[in-house]
Amino acid sequence: MEVNLAILIMAGGILSIVGLYSFGYRENRQSREDVASAAFAEAVMSPIVIAASSTNLLWSKFKRLPDYPSAKQGWRNYVDDDGHVHGNANEIAKGAFNDVLSALNSAAEGGLDGIENASWPTGNEIGNLKGGLVIRHNNREAYGSNAVIRISFRAAKNTNELMSAPLYYTEVRFQGIQDNK
Repeated sequence: MEVNLAILIMAGGILSIVGLYSFGYRENRQSREDVASAAFAEAVMSPIVIAASSTNLLWSKFKRLPDYPSAKQGWRNYVDDDGHVHGNANEIAKGAFNDVLSALNSAAEGGLDGIENASWPTGNEIGNLKGGLVIRHNNREAYGSNAVIRISFRAAKNTNELMSAPLYYTEVRFQGIQDNK
């Protein structure tokens, strides 16, 4: 009787330890995805922050920068009314990334330094994640000013999970040249 009870207790302990392996594996995988997502966000947002905070931007051009990826409302560029991601989210975000850097470069007196080699991260450098990027600028009614650019980014392995992925967000205030035009 005592031997059977000891075997039962040992079996329970061993099964508990085996159950922790799957939990540990799942947490390890999630941790790697979180780190890759943060690195992806950093690689995408840093060149935009550097460009938008440049001191040689002209106010007359900066204040007319549009929202990216388009004039639609923020993340609605990526999702339909049912919350499903539509289109190729990564291509929309890549287009917004290139468009905003080009627009900021043209708003700078003499061009921008430090973003010449900026490009959308791809493949293994980001763990094959798909990204979504929204840059809001001209919504004066909601924010009262267009001197601030709001940058938000999400990344996920599967585009259907994009809207449930963590949101990375930053704001950049105009620091350039007041040309009063």
